Amino acid sequence: MSRKKMNEVGGTMNILVVEDDQSIREGIAAFLSEFGYTILEAKDGREALLKFNKEIHLVILDIQIPFVNGLEVLKEIRKQSKLPVLILTAFSDEEYKIDAFTNLADGYMEKPFSLPLLKARIDSLMQKNYGQAEKFFYKNVEVDFSGYTAKLDGKGVDLNAKEVEILKYLSENEGRALSRMQILDHVWKETEEIPFDRVIDVYIKELRKKLGLDCIFTIRNVGYKLERE
Repeated sequence: MSRKKMNEVGGTMNILVVEDDQSIREGIAAFLSEFGYTILEAKDGREALLKFNKEIHLVILDIQIPFVNGLEVLKEIRKQSKLPVLILTAFSDEEYKIDAFTNLADGYMEKPFSLPLLKARIDSLMQKNYGQAEKFFYKNVEVDFSGYTAKLDGKGVDLNAKEVEILKYLSENEGRALSRMQILDHVWKETEEIPFDRVIDVYIKELRKKLGLDCIFTIRNVGYKLERE
C-alpha cells in the first residue's frame, strides 16, 4: 500500500484528473495513487467544475472533453485559484498551446505520453508550488533527497552524499543533457576542491550499479541525461 503524499502542513495532496477517455483517466489515477497522491476523477468539463474545490492541489486537464471544453474549465478555475494546472491533449496545434498558456496553464503534455514523465512533471509542479519533500521514484527505486536515503525493492541502499546530489541535479533537469562540468559546478561547493571532470563517470557508474538506473543515459561528447520514459 502506498503512503499518502503529504503537503508541508500535513494534509494529503489531492489531484483532479479530468479526462473523458476512461482507460487514460483510470490509468493515470491508478499510477499516481501508487505514489501516495489522492485522486479525484471527472469524465467531462461539467463534472470537473462540480468536483473542483479548495482542497484540490493540482488539476490534470484534457482539452477535448464533453459539455465544457478544457480551456473553458481552465478559465473558470483561474477565477477561483492559482493552483497548478497541467494540460493534456492530442493536439500538436500551436494555437491550442498559445490558448492554454494565455489562460495560465502551468504545463502542457501531448498524447501519447509516458506515465513516469507525467509524474515527474507533477512532482516538479508540487515542489514549486507547495514545497513538497523532495523524492525521486523510478520503477522499484525511491530516493529521498532531503534525507539522503535510498531504497531498492523496499530495502535500504547506501549512497554517499555526492551520489544523491548528482542524481538530484539530473532529476531537476530531466530530459536535458548536462555536461560533466555543469554537474561538477553544481554539486561541488566553492569551498571544496573540484576534481577532474571524469570523476562524474565513476559516480554515475555507481548510481547505475547500486540502483539499476537505466534512465541515466550517456550523451556522447557531452555528458549525461536522466529521462524516465
